[in-house]
Amino acid sequence: MNFNKEVRKVKGKLFKNINKRKEEHGAVLVIGVLFLTFLLLLAIPFLFQISNERRMSEKSYKAFAALSMAEAGVERAIWELNSGDVYTWSGSSSLRTMNIASFLTSDGETMGSIDIQIEDPEGDTPVVQSTGKVPYIGTLTVDRTARVELWKGNGSSYLFGHGVFGDEGIELDSNAQIDSYDSSNGEYDPNNPGANGDIGTNATHLGCIYLSANARVYGNASTGFESIPEDIIITKPVSTISGEKLALSKPQPMPSIVPPEGLIFRGDYFLDGGNQDIIIESGEYTSFRIQNNSKVTIASDVTLYITGELSMTSNTQLEIADGVNVTIYLGGSFVQESNTQINNLSMDPTKFVFLGTDSFNGDMDWNSNSDFWGSVYVPRANVNYNSEADFYGAVSGKFVDICSQATLHYDEALGDLKIKTGSPGDTFIVKSWHELVPPVGS
Repeated sequence: MNFNKEVRKVKGKLFKNINKRKEEHGAVLVIGVLFLTFLLLLAIPFLFQISNERRMSEKSYKAFAALSMAEAGVERAIWELNSGDVYTWSGSSSLRTMNIASFLTSDGETMGSIDIQIEDPEGDTPVVQSTGKVPYIGTLTVDRTARVELWKGNGSSYLFGHGVFGDEGIELDSNAQIDSYDSSNGEYDPNNPGANGDIGTNATHLGCIYLSANARVYGNASTGFESIPEDIIITKPVSTISGEKLALSKPQPMPSIVPPEGLIFRGDYFLDGGNQDIIIESGEYTSFRIQNNSKVTIASDVTLYITGELSMTSNTQLEIADGVNVTIYLGGSFVQESNTQINNLSMDPTKFVFLGTDSFNGDMDWNSNSDFWGSVYVPRANVNYNSEADFYGAVSGKFVDICSQATLHYDEALGDLKIKTGSPGDTFIVKSWHELVPPVGS
């Protein structure tokens, strides 16, 4: 009996210890679960924050890519405007649009799409609005838009891309010749003339470029935009165009010339009786006349604006000293008798230019018997080159006639020279740029 009682006591203690340990294990499990729950509650906001930051980072990257694509769209629009291809876009003269459905990376992967529109594409200040779109979530995209105002500047243009350019036509009389050289590489070499003596016109009528017998053009001949050169260029027997017959990719601008303001008014200039004079200052003249064996030397960098007549009678000279830069604006008329000389002693065509304003709209008869180094741009006047002396430079006018036996050597350096016109240039550039603020949440 006592033995059994002791056994029951031992069993009771064992079961009690076992139950106690179970209770302890259960408590630990509960505490562990509570601790994990606590950690999870702490981690959930952090996990959401990581996810949100990842999305924000991805969206920020895509926004940057979209803005870069929008800028690429602006560059495309400027290129199209300056090349003339904007006429192939959808729309009309008030609004042109283009969609680039798949804008590719350098690796050939599609980055997104670009929507481009040009307001007033034929005006002087078109506005480009370009939107880059990058896929985001599902059908959603990240969009960024750039809005850019363009203009053509207010002062300089490349006026001499051709050796001879006649807005309404060009005629070369018999035995006239046009070739080229580059004064930046040295003097003209008659034994090795260049073949870039290009001629061109905006005209599209039959005979707008006319070469008489044995006239020679060592370069290309370009007729007006959308013309068929082979059908309208006339070449008489033995005449030569060594290059191609082309149509201009767009109309060639003939910007107006606006003289600079602030020139000192000097009234009439008159030199007679075999006298000589030196000019060292700029000025505005109502007339400029040199007569009877007289000689005028321009000895420093000057700008002359002659609102009336520039005239040179027989045996007179206008001399440009070596190394100086001279610009003469013509606003009235140009009278030059035979046996007159206009001598540019530097023999550098980039240093001397005649520019005709809109009021200089008659004929410019060139009768000098001396070789000439310089350029002539008179967009509203006809140029008749009546001299058999060599002309080194370039000529651009309303209509240009190169007389029999005349030789013009186009200075290719003039093609890279911007001339101050005082009026808008011939290519669009950015005037203002800003990003349109995207809607909240986009």
